[in-house]
Amino acid sequence: MAWLETAFSETEARPRGVPGRLTVTVGKSGRDVMVRGRAGAAVTVPCARTLDPVDVDLDAEVFLLLSPAGPRIERAPRSRKERQGGHKKQRSAEKVDAHAESSLDAARDAFDGEEVVLDDFIREFLLLELPMFPLRPDLRSAETTGMAVPSPAGPEPDLAHKSIDPRLAPLAQIASRLSEKKRQ
Repeated sequence: MAWLETAFSETEARPRGVPGRLTVTVGKSGRDVMVRGRAGAAVTVPCARTLDPVDVDLDAEVFLLLSPAGPRIERAPRSRKERQGGHKKQRSAEKVDAHAESSLDAARDAFDGEEVVLDDFIREFLLLELPMFPLRPDLRSAETTGMAVPSPAGPEPDLAHKSIDPRLAPLAQIASRLSEKKRQ
C-alpha cells in the first residue's frame, strides 16, 4: 500500500485501500533482460465533470526489454551531403527505418549494475492506464444513450428570464435577427 501511495503521490489518483498486484516473468537473453507480466491497482480519481470520486481498476500489461547501460557512441556524418541531410530517397528510407526501430525500441530500456529495479517502470505502466477524462458511471451511460446529462448544480434555470450580460447584447440581437429570418 505504501508503494502505491508513493507511486500516485504526484497525481490525483489515490489508492482505494486494496493491495496492488504484480505478476512478472523475468528471463535473460544474452546480456538483455526481458520482463513480461501484468500490474494492477485499485484507485479513486475525481470525475472530470463533477469532481465526485470515481473508482478505477487499473490493469497494465508489462513488457520490457532491458539492456545493460553503457556508453553510447554517436557516429559523426562522413560526407557533406550526409551532414546536410542527404538525398530525399535516403531520408525517406531513414524515416521508415526509424519508425521500425522506434516501435521496437518502445519496450527497450537500460539498467545499471547487477540488479534490475522495476519500481519506476511499473509506476509508469500504471500511470499510463489512468483515464484522461474519468466520468462517473451514470454520466458515461447518459452519454452513450443520448440522455440528458445531469448538471452538478441541479436543473438549468429558465434562460429567458435571465438578464443578458450587456457585453453579449450585440450577439443576442444578431441571434434574434437570424431566428426571425428562419421563420419567414
